[in-house]
Amino acid sequence: MMLMANGENEISLEIGALGWFSDKPASMEERGRFFPKAGCSLDLVRFIKQEETLLSSIKVTINQQGIPEARPDSVHPVIRKEILAEQAEPGFIDPDYFDETYFPKGMKVYQFTQKVTVTGLPEWAWTRATPYTGSDEQLRKLKAAYTEMASIISSRDRARLKAYNKEALKAWSATTGDSEDDILLSLFSKDNVEGGKARMQPIRWDDYAVRVMNGGRMVQLYNKSKPIYSPLTYRFTDESGEERMGYYAPVFSLIDGQFIPVT
Repeated sequence: MMLMANGENEISLEIGALGWFSDKPASMEERGRFFPKAGCSLDLVRFIKQEETLLSSIKVTINQQGIPEARPDSVHPVIRKEILAEQAEPGFIDPDYFDETYFPKGMKVYQFTQKVTVTGLPEWAWTRATPYTGSDEQLRKLKAAYTEMASIISSRDRARLKAYNKEALKAWSATTGDSEDDILLSLFSKDNVEGGKARMQPIRWDDYAVRVMNGGRMVQLYNKSKPIYSPLTYRFTDESGEERMGYYAPVFSLIDGQFIPVT
């Protein structure tokens, strides 16, 4: 719910055929073929303490023509369209962490979108944000926000980290019912922060592109080779002594002239 605002919202579900992820030679048509029993569903549920209410649902199955289709909904009509899945390209991350089958080149997915009206939500910080336009000044401020957050993590100062993530923690707490301290600990463990296990990596800005959400009021940078990664990438040594890579991927909003994390 923290990504939704009071009034009309859109929820979306995307489904792609498993053949796209195979490392075996195959034509584009073969990769895009769905198994007859494939399916997917998305439920929009409001949680208030121990009570939950189903607000809307998208349920997708495969029809006789082998194409995904949504169950008809007269209250909340579902719109289907075929789109290009998020793409990745080599060269922007350590080759050991690049997998061309994770974000397959040319992969098509079916997107199902539904409009839903909700009420009674808190006024999340992002709802009053200035939309991201891609100006040089805004991009400079966004980069500065990532740089500051990386510095705070490296400082091992949990109090500063909590203060910097104030709005995000407030939203997570209102959504989950957990305390802000517990949420902060789940996102940034003591081993990683106070223990210094997470070694933040230098940011190479050319490795990242901008992802814009919610009408420009939410934004983040993502790695062009591994789109789930952000500039807040770190290395750590696991229990077996192997070096690994991890990341933090907050979403930012431009509020009162500065980008702040809101998730």
